[in-house]
Amino acid sequence: MSVCKGFCNQTAPRTLNGIRVYYYILIFLRYTHGNTHIMLRRRGKQGYDKYMCGIFGYVGKKEEEVAARAYHGLRELEYRGYDSWGIVAQKAKEFHLVRAVGKISDKSAADFKDIRGTMALGHSRWATHGGVSEKNAHPQLSYDDSVAVIHNGIIENHRELKHFLVEKLGQSETSLFRSETDTEVIPHLIAYFVGEGKSFEMAFIEACRMLEGRYAIVAMKKGESYLMAMRRGSPLVLGKGVECYFVASDVPAFLDHTRTVAYPEDKVAVKLKADELLLRDITNAKKVDCVWKTITWDKVSATKEGYPHYMLKEIMEQGNSLDQAIRQDDAKLAEIAKMIKSAEHLFFVGCGTAAKMAKLGELYLAKLGGKLSGTFVGSEFSIYEQFLDKRGLLFAVSQSGETADVLEALAKAEEEGAKIVALLNVVDSSIDRMSDTSLYIHAGPEIAVASTKAATAQIAVLLLLAHAYAGKIGEGKHLMRGVVKDIRAWLNSDLFQETKKIAEKVFEKSKKHNDLYVIGRGLSAPIAHEAAIKIQEVSYIHAEGFSGGELKHGPIALVGVGTPVIAIVPNDETKRDMESNTTELRARGAYVIGIAPENSMLYDEWIKVPNLGLASPIASLIPIQLLAYHLALLRGNDPDKPRNLAKSVTVK
Repeated sequence: MSVCKGFCNQTAPRTLNGIRVYYYILIFLRYTHGNTHIMLRRRGKQGYDKYMCGIFGYVGKKEEEVAARAYHGLRELEYRGYDSWGIVAQKAKEFHLVRAVGKISDKSAADFKDIRGTMALGHSRWATHGGVSEKNAHPQLSYDDSVAVIHNGIIENHRELKHFLVEKLGQSETSLFRSETDTEVIPHLIAYFVGEGKSFEMAFIEACRMLEGRYAIVAMKKGESYLMAMRRGSPLVLGKGVECYFVASDVPAFLDHTRTVAYPEDKVAVKLKADELLLRDITNAKKVDCVWKTITWDKVSATKEGYPHYMLKEIMEQGNSLDQAIRQDDAKLAEIAKMIKSAEHLFFVGCGTAAKMAKLGELYLAKLGGKLSGTFVGSEFSIYEQFLDKRGLLFAVSQSGETADVLEALAKAEEEGAKIVALLNVVDSSIDRMSDTSLYIHAGPEIAVASTKAATAQIAVLLLLAHAYAGKIGEGKHLMRGVVKDIRAWLNSDLFQETKKIAEKVFEKSKKHNDLYVIGRGLSAPIAHEAAIKIQEVSYIHAEGFSGGELKHGPIALVGVGTPVIAIVPNDETKRDMESNTTELRARGAYVIGIAPENSMLYDEWIKVPNLGLASPIASLIPIQLLAYHLALLRGNDPDKPRNLAKSVTVK
């Protein structure tokens, strides 16, 4: 235990060995205990959320405070991010519905204690179709208020279904639909088919047959004693309790009540009664067996470990996360290196921060092994899909393993027979299950939205892989052990205070210049782009990253007297050119912050970083993460939860 001087007045553990580590079950053991996790690696078009909403459903034999149970389930899913929530419980064959904008944690279980019954649904929504409002929150009800539905994903043909319903029900669209959501077509369809004489179960199945897109759905009908659920490409898990069943988007929602779980396949309708579970394939109406597994995780609590914010905690523990990341199996690295060598075409694919780290993977392979590859942003990869074939390898980089655009690229790679390798932080995520093999960065939970330690861990593993490709894995391991030692010695409260002082100066300048630029060359060019993302995400200052050589091709026109510019200048072959770029900036009055092992008269401010050779991008990125954190606080922002952003971007 050591005191976090300069951060807070509490004591906090600074190492991960021999101390208690507090985390959510999902956000810890899924990352660091893959060996105890239920492994479901399957090659195929596996599901993924279109947005990270939370689903909870419960049906039991005994009447109880079911709304409070749904409340607790949603609280366990808060890590997913959401902007509104809702709960519906069936009481005396009537619905009790509560929906609200904001956080469910603003309520307490006592607010729901009088709502008793045997069934309940709960949902936390991240808005996609329709704004953030109570009417758009889930559950959504049918036109006759007889069916309630919660839904994750996107119904891609919802407009066509609206026209179908308007025609069949003889109502105008404005009178029939009370929300702006795509979800609302689902309860209307179910109610329509019930009105046509079908049972609730068959009406649900008939409605699901009409839906296009990727989704997970749970439905309840007044007067019925069972729930219906189905997934198509979006996570859904079942839990078996004592005289009760659960359905949720993730295990933590019901882990307090049962460890017996099952994962239904796509297009399998699930009928959940208190004492019976029936699964039926909606394509052929045949019954499907339910395969139950036992969760071996232990439930633990989450804490910032004495730090004021998760982002700061995750920045400051990078010495430890890097140490975990480099503990890769040599044989596994050699296996993937062999796959890369045999690939005629190698595609790195990622989004956001992961795309910048993927670019470093490309550069490392070229520099160390002479391997030509390309890096592509997931959302822009479709034009290159024509080059995927059995001779190709797609290398996916993702922190969460649930990134929608990357999953689209993987689906195409699978269709064309290309091999898939993933670099991930989450075991058994959707990308993991779709891949032929995966490398895990073992960074531990990253709860803050802005990625910090996962990014540097990705750099570390990509550098090791490049060494393995070049037949120098021993040299790579030796380098990275030295990097861990240097980062641990350097990343301390002194660096925290130093970056805070510089952030205060940048904050004052931002009152006049709400622009900030970052430049780098070679291995530092992707870091310049990533640094800008970090500053954008949490400080809301307009920041852009450029290759130093591109300055004179346009961006330097944006630089005036006092404009903050961060120059990344490692001791490598780019140093002289970077000094030339910095001279050009100073001549135009820029306020230059140098990130470098050595000081220079060219810098107005200097942040000293250790000289790490090929691993210099790690050292260059960390102080900029700290600058972004300080700027967020100075501007009154919550660095853990930046506006308009979610931890896992699962909307295309």
